[in-house]
Amino acid sequence: MYNYHGEIDGDLNQSQNYEQIALIQAKIKQERYFRRLRLFLIFILVVASGYLLKHRPEPISIDKALMALSIIWVGFLPSIQYLSDRKRPPIPFFPLVGIFYVTSFGLPIFSKELEFAVIKRFSLANVTNEALILVFISLLGMNISYYVSKSSLLQKISPIQLSGAYSKSKLLTIVWQLLLLHLAGLFIPFIRAIPSLNQLLEPIGYLAFGILYILWSRSRLPSFQTWVFLGVCLPIELISRLATGALAQMMTLGLFMTIVIWYERKRFPVTLISLSIIFYIIFNPVKYEFRALTWGGKYSHSNPIEKVKLFTDLVIKQYSNLGAEYKKKDSHKVSATERTAHILLFSNIVDDTPTIVPYWGGKTYSNLLTSYIPRALWPDKPTEQIANEFGRRYKYLGSNDYTTAWNLPWIVEMYANFGSLGVLIGMPLVGLFLAFLEQKLNASRMDSLEVVIGATILFPLIYQESNLSLMIGAAVNISFGLYLMFKLLLGGQSKQI
Repeated sequence: MYNYHGEIDGDLNQSQNYEQIALIQAKIKQERYFRRLRLFLIFILVVASGYLLKHRPEPISIDKALMALSIIWVGFLPSIQYLSDRKRPPIPFFPLVGIFYVTSFGLPIFSKELEFAVIKRFSLANVTNEALILVFISLLGMNISYYVSKSSLLQKISPIQLSGAYSKSKLLTIVWQLLLLHLAGLFIPFIRAIPSLNQLLEPIGYLAFGILYILWSRSRLPSFQTWVFLGVCLPIELISRLATGALAQMMTLGLFMTIVIWYERKRFPVTLISLSIIFYIIFNPVKYEFRALTWGGKYSHSNPIEKVKLFTDLVIKQYSNLGAEYKKKDSHKVSATERTAHILLFSNIVDDTPTIVPYWGGKTYSNLLTSYIPRALWPDKPTEQIANEFGRRYKYLGSNDYTTAWNLPWIVEMYANFGSLGVLIGMPLVGLFLAFLEQKLNASRMDSLEVVIGATILFPLIYQESNLSLMIGAAVNISFGLYLMFKLLLGGQSKQI
């Protein structure tokens, strides 16, 4: 005989079984997807390696090409491992760091563009084997240090966690306030002038867009807020970024959202990546004409909408018969390869240090002790000038140029300070440091809000093209600001997003 309560209990048990089966099936399907993606990546690497080796530029010797391919493979090893790991972190932070070294130190060797405009001796043909070997060994050391420390020394490090219970309405109130503050900072100079706040304006924008996307994806964002998010705030953000003429502003937003979409859907966002690539291909040829007109030109005081219209008009002229003059090559333009090929800079630093320029002896790291102190607490805090001093020290900038910054990637900074030994010791220390950050900010047991906060903090550290103290100081301030903000403001009875 069955009673009413027995029937309910049976239905509940059966429902739970169905849910468990569905979860198991979804997990199996997900792992199959990751396995296919891993095999596809390996296949592409093998095919691309053969193609690049066969079609390498004539001045690039076979041994130099093989070393560059070694850097590419070592840089992609974290991606292969990530796709193989059933306990993979929520976001592919370390794989993206590896890809940075692939695109900046390995892949540029195979570029057909050998000579560059800014500094004539910057030539891919002049990149030395010593520089390539040093990058390969140090990158391998960073990988080994990262995985060994993460599986042993740092295994028991617990992630930063917020309150275990908070209301969705309170979270939305906080997120919308952050997004509005971010958007206001784009157009109101007074807000950007507030000490220490300017440093948080961009990160809180990323965080707000990430959380709102996740809520929208899960159908938990109210319809009116969805309209405001997608129909008002997102267009304002895109227009303001495009109006700057710096296409990297658009690409970085696309990359951050790619990370968030990967976390949420566990799928490679092909559509977003394809649109980003198409956008870059279309707008890149005319960005210098646009900047000439808007960075001090006759359109410098135009509003963002007028600038975007101008940018669009230049694109139309570029790809029409009326724009033949825009197709002429400008020798003073800085190409995308020249901007991203940090192996050029590294090789020149290896050549010039210490024969022409003496070792820095750790001077650039002195600010690590003070870079995290907010300017609100230290109004007279010295401005970070290492990037400018570096450019003048190696004569990449004029001796009287005290305003231009010359990017100083981490690995270049290590060599400029301590030579080969500094790189061989410094890169494994970077691996240890990144492993610690990942344990704290990118753990599988973190909830969605914590993951997006972690992604916001870790995201700038993927592209390691600025000196260490500048990037670490910013990361510390962002971490402290976001954690304190959500820790104090969140609270309630219902659990998370």
